[in-house]
Amino acid sequence: MWMTGRTQPLAPRPVAECLEILAAIGFSGVEICLENPDLQPSGLTAEKAAAIRTRLSDLGLSRNSASYHRDYIYDDAVLADTVKAVSLAPAFGADIFVFSGTVARPDDRRPWERMLERTLELVAAAETGNVTLAIEFEPNFIVGSTADLHRLFEAIPSPRLRANLDLGHVFLCDPEPIKAIESLAGKVSHGHLENMRRGVHRHLPLHEGDMDIPAYLETLSATGFDGPLALDLYDGDYRELAVAALRFLRDSQVAFN
Repeated sequence: MWMTGRTQPLAPRPVAECLEILAAIGFSGVEICLENPDLQPSGLTAEKAAAIRTRLSDLGLSRNSASYHRDYIYDDAVLADTVKAVSLAPAFGADIFVFSGTVARPDDRRPWERMLERTLELVAAAETGNVTLAIEFEPNFIVGSTADLHRLFEAIPSPRLRANLDLGHVFLCDPEPIKAIESLAGKVSHGHLENMRRGVHRHLPLHEGDMDIPAYLETLSATGFDGPLALDLYDGDYRELAVAALRFLRDSQVAFN
């Protein structure tokens, strides 16, 4: 596994500054979050993405992904932007694209079918660009548990569709989190890491919360996962939180590449 940072918690700093901060912290790579103000897909070009790729290389950041967490299911403009973002991921040097859905609207009688239709458009873009999609489930979303992930993979059996497994969300949403992680062997291409308290969707530092972080990571590693795992924290100074998180992982003797 590779421990990486995310640019979004460092916004609204320019992305170039975010990359320098993440490299200085000691991460192996970066999740380039297109929610950042200067990376919005509507204004993104291949040339700009290529310049970021060069900067990543200069900084020694090699395990990189791109992401865009917006409501592509009900918003047509966001769907178009997400398809564009998927197609531009290789320009960043990223072969993994992380995304998520949304909650079902009360008046939607077929949210699952609508989500499948929209997700198939992303899969088509990913297949064209040789990108692996990594969908993240969130509490109460249309895809809101590991069981929903399995259902999605059965409905869309593309090798380009995999999971971004947020371990805190597994803790919140699955009745048996360790078994849930084990069930996804071979289906996870990317992950998010934080701690959480039971029943509370709030991303906490690794040394807080009710999760046994080393046990979760050991289980994920035992499934054969060897991809990027991004630190997903927001409340506080991300630099300080990241330094503390890396120290926690070293002290816990969790193996990272």
